[in-house]
Amino acid sequence: MIHEKGNEILNSLELKVGKFALPQILRWIASFQVLTWALSLFSPDFLKWIIFDRNLILSGEVWRAFTWIFFPRLPGFSNPVIAILFVIIALMFMFFISDSLESVWNSFRVNVYTIATVVSLTLIGVLIPTGFAIGGLLTGVFYSAVFLAFATLFPNQVIHLFAVIPIKAKWLGIANAALLGATVLGSASPLVAGLIVIAGLLPYLLVFVPTMADQMRQRGNSAVRRHQFQSTTQAEGEAFHECESCGATEISHPALAFRVSADGEEYCEQCRPLKS
Repeated sequence: MIHEKGNEILNSLELKVGKFALPQILRWIASFQVLTWALSLFSPDFLKWIIFDRNLILSGEVWRAFTWIFFPRLPGFSNPVIAILFVIIALMFMFFISDSLESVWNSFRVNVYTIATVVSLTLIGVLIPTGFAIGGLLTGVFYSAVFLAFATLFPNQVIHLFAVIPIKAKWLGIANAALLGATVLGSASPLVAGLIVIAGLLPYLLVFVPTMADQMRQRGNSAVRRHQFQSTTQAEGEAFHECESCGATEISHPALAFRVSADGEEYCEQCRPLKS
């Protein structure tokens, strides 16, 4: 199976370089995002130095190839108290997702998934010339890939939307995917936006699609085996002996003995004397 081969490769890599994995890497990313937001309050021009810019990266400002992940994406709150409250809730939620992912995977695998997503998005951003800013889209797709992984691993986890409305993670995951689709369709260049979304979700697809395919195959095989078992059970439940006269069988009358008479028909021991 594909995912089993992938697990073998990851296990081998973990033995060699697993010690270099950064524990709670998603917590660090979320914390640095909050830090950049706080710095931008004092110096708004600071964000210009970390945002993704293909031309500047190719010109030598290579730090932009990864600092874009720390670019804060917050709604435009005019009330600073509400903005701070939103940041705190978002940070706590990211910490929760980070801990949840590492409880199923480990630090090394979360690192691989996170870094692979960042690298994939950076490469597509550098390789595709664009005439408009894509930094915000890159960040949005990255966090979508993280949340979709969480929603797939914990589909029935109840999340309180706006700290009030309870909703399962799988429905939020579907809504997230739909939002990505709407973003692509509403973009100034749907082709470019679509390529960015596909690139950003490539690690997710590589991790979960083979597993989903194997699970569907296993469910199909289980259904076939269940049908065969039911068919066999039903066949085993059919009577082998049946009295030609009264219709009794070894199932309905297990105490009766059945014999074939001279006329070639089978009768129970009560009806057979009548046919002698």
